[in-house]
Amino acid sequence: MNEVIVPVTVTNKKGELVLDLSKADFHVFDSGVEQSVDRFDLAGDPLAVALVIEASSHIQAMAPTIHGMGIIFTETVMALSGEAAVITYDSTVEVPQPFTQDHDAIEKAIAGVEFQAPDKKLYDGMAKAVELLRTQPSPYRRIMLVVGESQDYHSTVKLSQIVRDAQVANITIYSIGPSSSAADFRYGSNEKPGERKPLPLRLPKPLPPVSTDSDYLAVAIWLLSRGTNEIKNHQLEVAAASTGGIHYRALRDETIRTALDRIGGELHAQYVLSYSPRTDPPSGFNEIKVTVSRANLTLRARPGYYVSAAR
Repeated sequence: MNEVIVPVTVTNKKGELVLDLSKADFHVFDSGVEQSVDRFDLAGDPLAVALVIEASSHIQAMAPTIHGMGIIFTETVMALSGEAAVITYDSTVEVPQPFTQDHDAIEKAIAGVEFQAPDKKLYDGMAKAVELLRTQPSPYRRIMLVVGESQDYHSTVKLSQIVRDAQVANITIYSIGPSSSAADFRYGSNEKPGERKPLPLRLPKPLPPVSTDSDYLAVAIWLLSRGTNEIKNHQLEVAAASTGGIHYRALRDETIRTALDRIGGELHAQYVLSYSPRTDPPSGFNEIKVTVSRANLTLRARPGYYVSAAR
């Protein structure tokens, strides 16, 4: 691996973004060995964002909300210098809009999404996003933003392969889900949207089930190390954690807008560190740990990267 890019989000105790750190404040460790940071920047690079939208009939009720999010996406996530592509998935995967800097074209593609077929080929849609993002040259930072439920039906690609490929291509995954599972959306007559508790995270042995946000990082590392498609109900949360991104639950117009605002704000206020590993990294999962010298700050960054045995 020639270069490892590590976007880092730093917040204080109030959850506010911290923007006054210097290169000397950061320490990056690769498999426990401190690295020399070759490049340091505060969100100076433009973004290349692959927007992946679920178009299945399961979320037909969310159509007006999704159709109306275009201008928020272009203004807060793409901003002035970014570019984006729109990918949709249901029983098939389509690219209604390849990468462009044209805000109107992106908004039109989002507004034109139809919600008809029953399947949800989430992983295939994410794989297409990785394929398109790989072609985006420096200085673009590569971002995948998924809007859809954390469920997959009938994809040919495994989730573990997607997160590994995203790691290699320096792609950060963010997601906005109408719920943590399809069951949240199909509430009964005595329930209101969002009242149903998320289903527990189901994993094959030997890793025990977990259900809190703080556990997603451990599961992400397990996923990268072992490779499986058996994670249920929280696929997007785990995929985001595996690359240093974050998942937001959203059921209404306001929460979708808030999630887009937060993602856009974070992406345009991240510290971007890069380094070349001091030694040839071994095959498998290689852990990254980032620390700062200032106390009482919270950091979020990718937990590591995966190196294939066949190099």
